[in-house]
Amino acid sequence: MMAPSDRRPPRLARLIGGAIARWYLRRPELGEVIAIRYRSLRALLGGVANELAYRLGLSRAPALLSANLELTNHCNLHCTFCPTGNGLLARPRGFMTPEVFRRALAGAGRLEFVLLFQWGESLLHPQFAALAREAGERGARTLVTTNGTLLDERRTDLLLGAGLDRVTVSVDGDAASHEAIRGVPLARTEAGLERLLAERVRRATGPAIDVSMVISPETEAAADAFVARYEGRVDRVQKIPLLTRGERRTRCREPWRGGLVVLQDGSVTVCCVDHDGELAVGHIEDSTLSALWNGTAMRALRARHVVGDLPPLCAGCTEYPTDAAAPRFSKRAEASTAAPHLTQQPSASQARNPARPRELA
Repeated sequence: MMAPSDRRPPRLARLIGGAIARWYLRRPELGEVIAIRYRSLRALLGGVANELAYRLGLSRAPALLSANLELTNHCNLHCTFCPTGNGLLARPRGFMTPEVFRRALAGAGRLEFVLLFQWGESLLHPQFAALAREAGERGARTLVTTNGTLLDERRTDLLLGAGLDRVTVSVDGDAASHEAIRGVPLARTEAGLERLLAERVRRATGPAIDVSMVISPETEAAADAFVARYEGRVDRVQKIPLLTRGERRTRCREPWRGGLVVLQDGSVTVCCVDHDGELAVGHIEDSTLSALWNGTAMRALRARHVVGDLPPLCAGCTEYPTDAAAPRFSKRAEASTAAPHLTQQPSASQARNPARPRELA
């Protein structure tokens, strides 16, 4: 059976990632994340080149390294802080077509990894396993995040047969906070996670399996218990701060970091925070990811960040201030407790029609 350590990034990647996190970013807790993202020499060199472009304030960045492909923005849950579930998502719901999926990958060049997830539950896509295999056959590592509630025997078999490199299951704190936020008992999510872990053991092969928690006002008190509950049972326990709305005063690394997001309809945007495509830099039917990475719209966005003329979405992007998790997009001094789901309300039509899909996958 493959030991958990065998699923970790290579030792050199972990050493370099740890050094970068500790001595350059001064966030030691990000070492494993960096090692996962930049696990090959090519990825590392591309990441360094992109960071140099960011530091120099260049409008071009050398390396497109990854893509988030939103297979669907439907979800079977109504999580309170997620725009897909709480009614704040303004764009139409749908499923990415195989044609859009293939066009995105065909025009991206060589990608280090593809995240088959953005806003929604990817396992609802009726062709999830086939699309995941296609992405892997193009040489990219494939990752997915799931709420775990759909992992019955059939879907677990499909997931483990899709050639994925890493699966992340989302959990929100303890049993009380998880059910309050997600509307389902933690036991239901855990049943899917345990089935996935047990079947991986039975097959003696499979992806790394992580558990991830969003640190929010509702879950912060359960952070230590969350780590204790899962450490040793899964390959990685991750904590990330809740996205909040505040006042950013510094430019963001995301336009230079090396990734683009393809929404389910083929629109291409800059980062995962942009749930409605406000920062769209093009469409997959009109261009390729490689061209859009340093296209006119992308260069203009980077130039705006350099001079401090941040678009409204960027200017308000911060994260919940907590000692339990490191911020990913903002600085601690910019952190805000103003969560969008507490400060905004869905429109009447959105509230009446939360668009819960049939469980198709």
